[in-house]
Amino acid sequence: MATDWLEGNEPDADWDLEFAEELLGSLVLLGLTYREPDGTVAEQRQHHGYVKTVDPRWGITVKLEGDEAENEINLPPILDAFERAEEGVYTDSSGNGVSDPDFIGYFTVRSAAN
Repeated sequence: MATDWLEGNEPDADWDLEFAEELLGSLVLLGLTYREPDGTVAEQRQHHGYVKTVDPRWGITVKLEGDEAENEINLPPILDAFERAEEGVYTDSSGNGVSDPDFIGYFTVRSAAN
């Protein structure tokens, strides 16, 4: 089930359609940092896969590769979280080598306070 990241709000007026189209189908390395409510880092994970969908309301869906090939991850529609990757071999959390990804995306997930 997809997440409506906007929860009834209007899509970003500055949505970069050209960049969104470039991101679609690209190989991405994702860096996810999970933080506790007080801000301390609970976990850091890296995933990689191909961008399956890019939508200003429904977010960015990545079809994961490697040890997580049966999974997808749905990210918020934040295009600024992605930057072009330098050529080279990167390693994900499972130790899989990722050769020459197109982009790297960085996201922080914060736990809700109890």
